[in-house]
Amino acid sequence: MATTDNENILMMFEEINQKLDKTHLQIEKIGKQPSKEIIEINNDELIAEIRQVKTVIGVLNNEQFDRLSKLETVLRKEKRRIDFSPTSINTMLIVLGFMVIILGLTLWVSLLKSENEMYSDNDLKYRYIQMIGHATKEEMATMDTIFYFHRNNKKIKELRKQVEIFEDNIKQRARVIEQEERLKRKKEALDKIITISK
Repeated sequence: MATTDNENILMMFEEINQKLDKTHLQIEKIGKQPSKEIIEINNDELIAEIRQVKTVIGVLNNEQFDRLSKLETVLRKEKRRIDFSPTSINTMLIVLGFMVIILGLTLWVSLLKSENEMYSDNDLKYRYIQMIGHATKEEMATMDTIFYFHRNNKKIKELRKQVEIFEDNIKQRARVIEQEERLKRKKEALDKIITISK
């Protein structure tokens, strides 16, 4: 928006400059045309006045030109700041910065993914040891081989299924035991009620 305002100002100065040029040409034409009326003026005074007018117009014209050139340089500098062409250094630096950020985030995500896989593997090993109830050196060496040294995804899936089935069985047992205890409490409560009523 500032650029359009500056362009409007520049156009106005151009129009003023053109009008000054037209006025200057008209004054020269008037000076060159022979006068039909006879005016009694001293030639020296007339020449002095014309010279004064010319110098004033010249000074004004020079000032106008200086102001226009200063305004033009300011506008050009301002346009350079706003302009982001694909070949400009600023654009290239911004694109390069985004690429570095994307590369950094990609590396970070891959590191987090590998770390999460390690935590998942450790969790599975812990749950497997809980399932079997003990861990010997040979079993630990076998798990390290399966998970780290010679990763066997098929065997890991089988272990995960075994552990999940075991945990589901434990949850079902816990529910059954809880129901049995609840039924025992109800039975004891009913037995007390029956013995009291007798």
